[in-house]
Amino acid sequence: MKNRQVMLRRGSRECGWRRDSHHGASLIIVLILLGVIALTSAATLRNASSNERVSNNFRMHVLAQQYAEAALRYCEMQLTQADGSRVATLKESNLVDNSAPPAWRQRAAWTGSGSAAASRTTVPEAFVVSSSSAFKPSQLPECVVEKKAVDGGNVYVITARGFSSDYMADGRGFTVSGSVVWLQTLTTVQRSMVVDPPSEPNLAAGTMADRTWRRILNPPIY
Repeated sequence: MKNRQVMLRRGSRECGWRRDSHHGASLIIVLILLGVIALTSAATLRNASSNERVSNNFRMHVLAQQYAEAALRYCEMQLTQADGSRVATLKESNLVDNSAPPAWRQRAAWTGSGSAAASRTTVPEAFVVSSSSAFKPSQLPECVVEKKAVDGGNVYVITARGFSSDYMADGRGFTVSGSVVWLQTLTTVQRSMVVDPPSEPNLAAGTMADRTWRRILNPPIY
C-alpha cells in the first residue's frame, strides 16, 4: 500500500514537471513569434518609408524638369520678338557668340556677371506660378543664351535650368539638396528682311523655324 502511494506521488510529480516544461516551451515559441512579427513590421515600415522617399525624389525631379522647360519656352518666346520688345538681358547686344568653349559651360555664366552672364535671365514668377495656386518654387528657373549668325537670322543656343521646390545651393552654386535639371535647345529664328535700318535684320521680330532639344547630363554646376 505504501509502495503504491509512493509511486502515485512520483507519477504526479513527473506529470507536473511535464506540464511545466510544456508551458515553458510554449512561452519561448510565443516570444519567438512576437520577435518575428516585430522584425517583419519594422522591415515593412522601412520599405514603405524608402518607397515614399523614392517617389518624392521622382516628383521633385519631374517638377524641376517642368520649370526648366518653362524657362526654355519663355526665352524662345522672347527671342522671336523684336529686339526693342525683349527683356533687357535678352537683347542682341547681351548675347555672346557661341564659340569653343561654349559660354554655358562656364560656371561664371551662371554665378557671375558680365560677358555670357549678361544674358542670364530669370523667368518671371507670373510665367511659372498659377494665379489659382499659392505654390511657387524656392528658386525661379533661368536661362543663358548664345547666338550663331546665319543667313537671314540667328541660331540661338538656349540653356535653361529648373529647380525643385526643395532645392538649396551653397555659396559656389553647387546643389546641396533638391533637384536641378538642365535642358538646352538650338533654335532657329527667321526674321523679316524688311526692317529699318535694313542692315540689322536681327532686330526685327521673327518666327521660330527650327528647334532641337536635348538634356544636359554633365552641367558646369552640379
